[in-house]
Amino acid sequence: MEFVGFQKQPRILVADDSRSARELIRNFLEKHGYDVTLAADGKEAVRKFRESPHDLVLMDANMPVVDGYRACTEIRRSVQGEETGIIMITAQEDDESVAKAFAAGAEEYITKPIHWVVLEKRIHLSLENRYAHEAVIEARARMEAIVNTAPDAIVVINTQGIMESVNRAAGRMFGHGLSDMIGQNVSMLMPSPYREKHDQYIASYFATHTTKILGMTRELIGIRKNGTTFPVELTVSEVRLRDRILFTGILRDITERKEAEQKIFYQANYDALTGLANRALFMSTLDHDLKQAQQAGQSVALIFVDLDRFKWVNDNLGHAAGDELLKAASRRIREPIQAGDTVARLGGDEFTVILNQCSPERATEASRHILQRLNEVFSLEGEDTYISGSLGIAFFPRDSQNLHGLLKCADEAMYRSKKAGRNACHDYAGGSFSLPSHY
Repeated sequence: MEFVGFQKQPRILVADDSRSARELIRNFLEKHGYDVTLAADGKEAVRKFRESPHDLVLMDANMPVVDGYRACTEIRRSVQGEETGIIMITAQEDDESVAKAFAAGAEEYITKPIHWVVLEKRIHLSLENRYAHEAVIEARARMEAIVNTAPDAIVVINTQGIMESVNRAAGRMFGHGLSDMIGQNVSMLMPSPYREKHDQYIASYFATHTTKILGMTRELIGIRKNGTTFPVELTVSEVRLRDRILFTGILRDITERKEAEQKIFYQANYDALTGLANRALFMSTLDHDLKQAQQAGQSVALIFVDLDRFKWVNDNLGHAAGDELLKAASRRIREPIQAGDTVARLGGDEFTVILNQCSPERATEASRHILQRLNEVFSLEGEDTYISGSLGIAFFPRDSQNLHGLLKCADEAMYRSKKAGRNACHDYAGGSFSLPSHY
């Protein structure tokens, strides 16, 4: 027995009404290592194929009961016979018989008497094609299984930005059916301004052959079918085929990561009780604002605010009332503050206000507003309570040209208000005002 060169032993069904022809073909095939099944007519061939599908069928054209043409058609109609190779063997070689064989589903046509070398080559080619096709289907199925079980969205587009392939994760991520996405421009998954610019990016790439996104991971915004937007991480790669170019994008929904980052940033930079900037963020913000002001030749006012009677509230009404007071006071301190300015809680009952591009008149006006609002009644634990504030103002670059010096000047001005009887505001340069107390 010769080795046929395939990973598995091919099974071949031989249908011929001549017993001697069947045996002759079987002996030839078995000599070459094939597993052979015999059928005496077309009806028996169809039955045996359905019982146990074969890799190839050698079909005599003219047989009693059911001829080879009809048997070929019946085999092709079955699911397992759609991809099976069928070689028609007949003594007839007129054009009508050849056309009839191919119309019935035969892929090859061999005339009798059989040329054995030709038959073996035709068999080998047919089986090679069959197994190669099966391997492609199997590889594609494996790839689709991998792609469709991937947690990240995978989108393949052509050079016009049209989606040619998407996986299930992409459908889940964007809320679209897969059939609704394939054939559409990938910009449908992007909100403005990404949507309008996407085709320009592709055109620019082919015009310049340079891009900033191929092989790089970048963050952008996606849009779901319901219109909601969410952050995504995108990695794009180029696939050059023989006759065209495709782009594969792998997208990951990073909403949870962004929320976690924002939570960490918030905890590191904001006061948990009042929601104001904490000491760390205040110091970095003041440093940035002073550098900006120095370059622009502008002034920055720093207001130091200390709550009067905070200890009395904690001692007499409890710490819960003290927390409520801090939250309510922080809201009142923020009222006169404009966009671009900053309010921070340094700790305890101490607050600071940064006013950019600020004149002395504006700083005095804001301080007066804060002092007046702190004089108004607070409802704490069901009781009406009055407190006041002691404020100090310092200016950059008038009072100090560095961060720590400015903070020290504002602190000293605040303590002058404390020494003057509280419920007052002092400017480090000497100006002051006060309000009558309600307690």
